[in-house]
Amino acid sequence: MTADTQTGAQLPAADEPDPVWSIEIGGQTVAARLDAAIAAGRVVRRPDGKFELRRSSKRQYIGNRGEFGPSCTFLNDFMFTQVYGGKAVPIGCRDCYKIKVTSDTLRELMAVKDIAQDYPCSSKSGSEVDKPNTQSLYASYFYFLGLDKARATFRKLRDAIDTHPKLGRAVKMVIKRGCTNYEHACGPSDRYTFDPKLTEIEAYFQTRFVRRQPDEPRKQVRDAMTLMHLVRTAYRIGDDTYKDFTGGKTLFPPTVSYAPEDPSNAGEGAQSERDAPSGSHSISR
Repeated sequence: MTADTQTGAQLPAADEPDPVWSIEIGGQTVAARLDAAIAAGRVVRRPDGKFELRRSSKRQYIGNRGEFGPSCTFLNDFMFTQVYGGKAVPIGCRDCYKIKVTSDTLRELMAVKDIAQDYPCSSKSGSEVDKPNTQSLYASYFYFLGLDKARATFRKLRDAIDTHPKLGRAVKMVIKRGCTNYEHACGPSDRYTFDPKLTEIEAYFQTRFVRRQPDEPRKQVRDAMTLMHLVRTAYRIGDDTYKDFTGGKTLFPPTVSYAPEDPSNAGEGAQSERDAPSGSHSISR
C-alpha cells in the first residue's frame, strides 16, 4: 500500500503503545478519526509515519509575520478538522485573539493593510467573498496571544482607522477569539472548555505533523500575485475601487448593450446602438 492509501493510523508500533491513540474526542478515538481522514484522502501518512494534509488551494492574503503567529494549518486544518472531527477546539488556540477589521471595498482593505505594517503583531488582509462561513467581502486580521494585548491594540488601531482619509468611523472592528468555524461547530467562544488531555494529544502530533511547503516565489512577488487575485475578485463583485491598483484601467472593456426597441422604428432623431454614447454600454454580470 502507498503512503496515500494506507490507513493503519494506530501508531506507534505494537511494542511501543501510546495512550494518545485511544483518547476519545466526541465519541470517537483519535485513531478512528485519523483513520477515516486518511481513508478519505484528506490526510496523507508518509512512509516515515508522519502526517501531512492533502494539498489544497488556500485563500490568498497579504500579510506580515509578527510577534505572535498562530499555527493555523496545524491547529485548525489538522487537529480541529481531522483529528478532533470538529468536536473540540484545540487547546493551542485557547489564548489566540484577533482584531478583525471588515472592509467593503478593495480600496479600504489595502488602506488597512498599509496601517498594519506599523504594528508589531502578525496580520493579514484578503478577500472573503468565497469563504462560506462569513458575510464579509474583505477582512484584515491582527493576531494576539491574550485578550489583554488585543484590547490594548484595539484602541490605537481604532484611532488610526478613524482618522485615515480612505477609512473612517464607519469601518467595523471587533475582537474575536479563535476562528469562526470553531464557534459554528462548538458554540460561543466565551463558553469554551478545554480537556487537559488535549495538551497531550497536540504535543504528540506537533512532532508528527509536516506542513507541506508549496513552491512559492519570494514575498514581494507573492504579494503582487495576491493583489492581482484581489483585483479580479473586486471586478467580479462589482467593486470598481480595483481601478486604484490598475492605473485606472478596467480589466475588460464593457460589452455592447442594445435598446429594447429598434432605433430605425423610433422616429426622427433616433440613435443607433453604435452611435449611442459610450455610457449606454453596460458591463455584463
